[in-house]
Amino acid sequence: MRKILAICLFFAGTVYAASIDENSVKIEFEGYKTPDMVGTKGSFKNAKLTFGKDKSSISTQLKGARAVLSPSDIDMGDDNGIITTNIVETFFKVLNSKSDIKVSFENVVDGKDKGVISAKVTIGKQSDIVPMMYEIKDGKFMANGQLDINTFSNGSKALKALSDVAAGHMGISWSIVDIMFSADLVK
Repeated sequence: MRKILAICLFFAGTVYAASIDENSVKIEFEGYKTPDMVGTKGSFKNAKLTFGKDKSSISTQLKGARAVLSPSDIDMGDDNGIITTNIVETFFKVLNSKSDIKVSFENVVDGKDKGVISAKVTIGKQSDIVPMMYEIKDGKFMANGQLDINTFSNGSKALKALSDVAAGHMGISWSIVDIMFSADLVK
């Protein structure tokens, strides 16, 4: 009887266990401009991702995961490319000489279809820990957090440079950037 129960529990865990589909990962962000705090969304087209080898749970797959994000891979979704050019050539040039951004997931706490990731974001030689709340719903993994650009030494200079070059900002580039990490789940 115990063997039958153990086998049933094993198969039940296998059926409901899910992991992140690494090929479906999206890394997006939303920055804000104008006195009314109008959002402008963007994404990284290509990211160099490394996940944990243990795929027995989402938390073990995320623990120690790393991403290298290049500003040259940013897509602001603008047809004429002006916004993308302003972000890459002005903002990131001032912020960190257009060098890569490195992200590592330092700690993961998971609950029932929810959790928190401590994401270490490194820009240049400076790092900040960004807490990202995540939720698992309808076969999707979605994590959100907020990064304050002013945490980094050139942050205010980069925001001012962006406001100066982009007339649509009306003189204001907000320092808070929402960051989103999402992926499909596979069983």
